[in-house]
Amino acid sequence: MFKERKNKVSVKKIADFLKSDYVGKDFDIICVSSLNNIKNNSLLFYSELTNFKFKIKDNIQYDLKKLEKYENIVIIATEEIKKKTDVPIISSKNPRLDFQRIIMEFFSEEEFKSGIHPSATLEYNVQLGKNVYVGANCYIAKDVIIGDNTKILSNTVIFGITKIGKNCVISSNSTIGSEGFSFSFDETEFIHFNHIGEISIGDNVWIGSNCTVEKSQLDQTIIDDHVKIDDLVHISHNVTIKKFSQITVGSIICGRATIGKGCWIAPNAVIDNGCEIGDNCFVGTSSLVRNNFPDNCVIIGSPAKTLRKNN
Repeated sequence: MFKERKNKVSVKKIADFLKSDYVGKDFDIICVSSLNNIKNNSLLFYSELTNFKFKIKDNIQYDLKKLEKYENIVIIATEEIKKKTDVPIISSKNPRLDFQRIIMEFFSEEEFKSGIHPSATLEYNVQLGKNVYVGANCYIAKDVIIGDNTKILSNTVIFGITKIGKNCVISSNSTIGSEGFSFSFDETEFIHFNHIGEISIGDNVWIGSNCTVEKSQLDQTIIDDHVKIDDLVHISHNVTIKKFSQITVGSIICGRATIGKGCWIAPNAVIDNGCEIGDNCFVGTSSLVRNNFPDNCVIIGSPAKTLRKNN
């Protein structure tokens, strides 16, 4: 987790860092801005795409002429944007990514370094790597393994046979390793199926606030390296999410489902029990997926269907 770092850096230094050509007035940048709150002497970015990988365009296009009333601002944008404004531009093929790189390099710093907050509870045989941070009121059960440089933020609970890799963030109020919802009826009462499996979370995984990841019934619930999970997401038992996939806010991944590599699951989508989504698929907002889909599909609707296949 990060907080703002005050700094002063020249436009040409920023362009050099990005290995981008810049021709124009050099001046100092003292902060970064959004398009909704622009400050003088600031850096901002503009992109007509909301999702660079899947080439999803923003529905609302910003009037770039509004920027010309501000003093000493520069935009990170694609080359073709130069035709739409007189504001200085640092050219970029992926403006959002390069803007993030600039913030990381010059305008942010880590808020939490390492250590265990006094109010956190760690049971016996918990294994912590180097530079791990465990926040206030966390509970970590026995036999949990947490890799180097991972941050567990406040009020998070981790149960079961759980292994979390290096450089991960588990945000506040999330539960990792909860029991799955699985009951059998014997004519008089419901009998819970005890979940005795494991959770494997890879390296460089981000799990947002108020998420739930259930342990598996018998085998593993797997979240692979570089997976990013937004707030308020539910990952059920025995789910597999493969490398570089992103699961956005409010989505539900039901038991035994598999999400392939490099997928994007848009807000409030539901992937039903046992469904398999291939690699590099895009699942649209509020879609209900009840069937398997191959690689490279754009999937939308309820029930979901293939809108098109990407090359």
